[in-house]
Amino acid sequence: MTTLHLCIATGQNAANFIPLKQLQAQEIWILETPEMQKQQSAKALSMALKSALPEAQLRTLAFDDSTPANMQAAALQLACDQLDGRDVVFHATGGTKLIVLAIHQQLLNLASGQGRYRLLYADTFQQTLSWLDDTPRQEAMQDVLTRDEQLLLRGYRTTNDTRPAQIQQRAAERAKVTRFMGEKSAQLKGFLSTLNYHANQAADGKSLTRDMDYLPRASTAAGKLLDLAQEHGLLTMDEAYSSITFTNQEAAKYLGGGWVEEYVFLKFTGTLAPTQYTLGAQITHSVSKTSNEIDGIAVANNRALIIECKAKKQDQAQDAIYKLGQLVKQVGGLMARGLYVSAKPVSDTDRARAREYGVDILAGDELATLSDYLRRWKDSEQA
Repeated sequence: MTTLHLCIATGQNAANFIPLKQLQAQEIWILETPEMQKQQSAKALSMALKSALPEAQLRTLAFDDSTPANMQAAALQLACDQLDGRDVVFHATGGTKLIVLAIHQQLLNLASGQGRYRLLYADTFQQTLSWLDDTPRQEAMQDVLTRDEQLLLRGYRTTNDTRPAQIQQRAAERAKVTRFMGEKSAQLKGFLSTLNYHANQAADGKSLTRDMDYLPRASTAAGKLLDLAQEHGLLTMDEAYSSITFTNQEAAKYLGGGWVEEYVFLKFTGTLAPTQYTLGAQITHSVSKTSNEIDGIAVANNRALIIECKAKKQDQAQDAIYKLGQLVKQVGGLMARGLYVSAKPVSDTDRARAREYGVDILAGDELATLSDYLRRWKDSEQA
């Protein structure tokens, strides 16, 4: 007898999807209330399931939850007319309590006849699957959710890594400079602000040659940075150590803050493998058709991490953190975290606001801890 998996479409479909994929379900019925139909939650779940379980038979059924009487009638019709004699696993994580109770009450009758009935509850926070039947038990939730499935479950599609090969090659060529700025940010923080200012002036169309009262010597971290930048063709220093000349506007843009995104790129590549991730992704929602640019997204242990990179204009940090918090909810769901990475310090007020949005912050000299943060996030079993 083929097992039929019955679930209720919800705005947090990961709790449906994860056990269905883990159990390799081959026949799946998705109940859809009028509200979930508006949100196209069942459609999003079906798209992810078709990707993960291409051989599975999928069916979506309307479920009237407008009144308790209608819920009871819908549950009775489902159990008696369509599920009688079947082996049914009811995924009770989605839906309201009333819907779950109404369906559970009717499905109990299956066990008294020729059919079989088990109830399954998925706890995404504890990463467990709990079974209620003749032998109640609990098992660990497996790490089955991929990056693309995470996006499909939330109604989004994306190209993979939109970063052109030329940009990746350029980032690799100056990786030594990028790593030095990020990993030595504590020693460089005063000079980085000065360098960023002059680089941004040059990038905005002003002179590429910038007068500076005194250039630090190689014995200091700042002097070492200038030497590295010169070795990699990003700038030149005059013999009197009184000015620098950026090679071009692209080099100025990089030294003015573009290096932060490349730093994240290098850390993602070196720390998160084999975790699935995408950098510089353009995502589009299938219903609203709205598009968003995501600097970075990774998925591990059935959880998403969404990253925003900023290097200047910290007066706009509040807006950027709010936008990231919204993306965490819309794209990642309840189990997701956001990470705001900034070359410049972030105020205590903005940090407090970020915590409310489920967003962590690494700013200024905290950049050196990015690898440690990514490892902790990747290895953690809970959000």
